[in-house]
Amino acid sequence: MKKENYIKSRRNIAGINTTLYFFLFCTLLTGSSNLLFARQNYTITQDDSLALEKVIVERYYDAASNDFTDTVPDMLPKGSVTYRIYIDMKPGYSLQAVYGVKNHELFLKTSTVFFNDQVCYAKTGFNIDAKKLHKGAVALDSWITMGAATRLHTGVLREEDTDGSSLIKNRSSFSKADGLTKGNLPKFQPFNLDLKFFNNDSTASSFNTNDGAWAAMGGVKGPTPENRVLIAQLTTNGKLTFALNVQIGTPSGGVVKFVAKNPEGSEIQFDGLTQN
Repeated sequence: MKKENYIKSRRNIAGINTTLYFFLFCTLLTGSSNLLFARQNYTITQDDSLALEKVIVERYYDAASNDFTDTVPDMLPKGSVTYRIYIDMKPGYSLQAVYGVKNHELFLKTSTVFFNDQVCYAKTGFNIDAKKLHKGAVALDSWITMGAATRLHTGVLREEDTDGSSLIKNRSSFSKADGLTKGNLPKFQPFNLDLKFFNNDSTASSFNTNDGAWAAMGGVKGPTPENRVLIAQLTTNGKLTFALNVQIGTPSGGVVKFVAKNPEGSEIQFDGLTQN
């Protein structure tokens, strides 16, 4: 191939709409070798339409007075609350992707700013070093995930954490339950997202996309029979709002897409994916 033709070819490839790549990517998550056609031809059953049971927003931690002095150099704002968001599915189903596309924006917003720890710099739950959870505000950092709450642990509701131990030693309220357990840690794959938002941005207040996603290759199930998968931890002293869209894999190898609003085709609207 001539050099000029090669360059032109590369430019054409780069110019392809990233939304197309997203749909191909999500289809590959199903394990189908027939790409889009297998997904489009799948018939959603009654059970599939009920695969998403609820979206849980856990009030994971309320900052105490001493939290505003022991989190130097990144001072935790007064009144901060750490929230965890879980996708609760029927047994046997798996979470494949959390996404935003045209007509279905995904956003995480606060009326103030999200707290990003300046020591840990974790962008995802998979980045958290469990050995550092007792330092400063590492345990309260904001990030996204597909199940993982550390490099070694899956996130679980604190009320379901019954092992009586904690890796978070610097906060007494975590002494018997830290919301960490053993579980499946899938390969995490962000797509077309700027994760610097969750790195060390001290002004971060709105994370949104209409052409991106974070996903688990092969899908992920929750660590307990309730099948709840952690997708985000967010700390803020403001009002938390969000709109989410999720793709769920069925036991028979199909996929179901649940959207916050304005469903199209086989999409299913689920009001719990929106918090205003």
